[in-house]
Amino acid sequence: MDRETREVICILCPVGCRITVEIEDGEISKIENAGCKRGRDYAEQEIKSPVRDFFTTVRVKDGKIPVVSVRSTAPIPKRMLMRCASELARIVVPAPVRIGDVIVKNIMNLGVDIVATKSVEKA
Repeated sequence: MDRETREVICILCPVGCRITVEIEDGEISKIENAGCKRGRDYAEQEIKSPVRDFFTTVRVKDGKIPVVSVRSTAPIPKRMLMRCASELARIVVPAPVRIGDVIVKNIMNLGVDIVATKSVEKA
């Protein structure tokens, strides 16, 4: 029997519960110290399939500034963060860029768009 214990610090509220998760044979067998159901659900998600909101920049051609800040419209799998960053590092968008513009639709077939979080005027 393969047994493991992990600690997850919940980030959903300021309390920051230190949740203990016991895993047996790849399955969660026990979750302790979660202060609420949301924390319990967070710990389970973090063990089974962690996701993160994604923020970065994309280069802008002929803009007043050389980059535009962007973010994902939904969290993406943690294991895909570096691949998404590499994909966006190859992209150059033409100015002007408006806040909310979709920079990449359905990045890496994850069902998540990458959108501009600020505007960049043409130089």
